[in-house]
Amino acid sequence: MQGSRDTPSARAAQLGPQTLVNLFNSPLYSDVIFMVQGSVLPAHRAVLVARCDVMAAMFSGKYAEARSRVVPIHGVSSDTFLSFLEYLYTDSCCPASVLQAMAVLVCAEMYQVKRLQHLCEVCVCAYLQSMPSRELASTGISVVRLLRRAKCHNAEQLYIWLLHFIANNYLIFSHKPDFLELSEEEHEQVERLRWPSRGYLQELSEYQQRRRKLRKSRCTVM
Repeated sequence: MQGSRDTPSARAAQLGPQTLVNLFNSPLYSDVIFMVQGSVLPAHRAVLVARCDVMAAMFSGKYAEARSRVVPIHGVSSDTFLSFLEYLYTDSCCPASVLQAMAVLVCAEMYQVKRLQHLCEVCVCAYLQSMPSRELASTGISVVRLLRRAKCHNAEQLYIWLLHFIANNYLIFSHKPDFLELSEEEHEQVERLRWPSRGYLQELSEYQQRRRKLRKSRCTVM
């Protein structure tokens, strides 16, 4: 019994939060290695099982991963999977960009880690919200395609926020080619929520016309 409590998994399970941070991406006490795009990422089953239900199922006796020390991961970049592991060890996530946040969100959805998915949704919103209008107009990031990925990966809050974001910056996004990729329903929602609204632009145009006429009449009198 003493020996069973002295396994790498048992020792990792007894470690405190600060020690878990130190163990992140470390071979110390590691009992599993993820192979991702040629990168070797050491990890600890006890931490993974405690933090992720999908990992817990994966490392149960029913699957090959339970009997193998080396586990290949497909469909995810090494940087993205490392960020995913970092969250499991540190309970924090700081993606470096909108696209990285979206990639980690997809990985979180794949492994059903809801809180990480929500954190990534918040990161995407924060990055986009901080962009000035000039940067939004010139960026190569397709907000419409982010919208599509959010819907595909069950990020409902992000999906709704992006619809409003497109509507609130209508004059910028309506001139981009990918605006045509919106579905008919999405297009209707954006048109209904858009700012400036058609009514506002019509009133602004009429106001400017009246000002021009007034200026012209003053010049004529003089």
